[in-house]
Amino acid sequence: MIITFLILKLTFESILNECNRLASEQQSREQLRELKSRLIQVQLDYEKGLIDKETYSQEESRILKELSRGIGGGN
Repeated sequence: MIITFLILKLTFESILNECNRLASEQQSREQLRELKSRLIQVQLDYEKGLIDKETYSQEESRILKELSRGIGGGN
């Protein structure tokens, strides 16, 4: 009975770990998608004349840094 309990416990822990890993991957993909969307929006705002070149450059730089952390940082 104890062996069965331990086997079930390990099985459920493994399932939970895999679910957590998948959720983490999904969250990372969503964060990257949101950053890319923000970058496109900044580019559109600049092209429409809603923001100046300095603001565009600052925002672009900040977003690209966040993107590189997300891709290179294993987020």
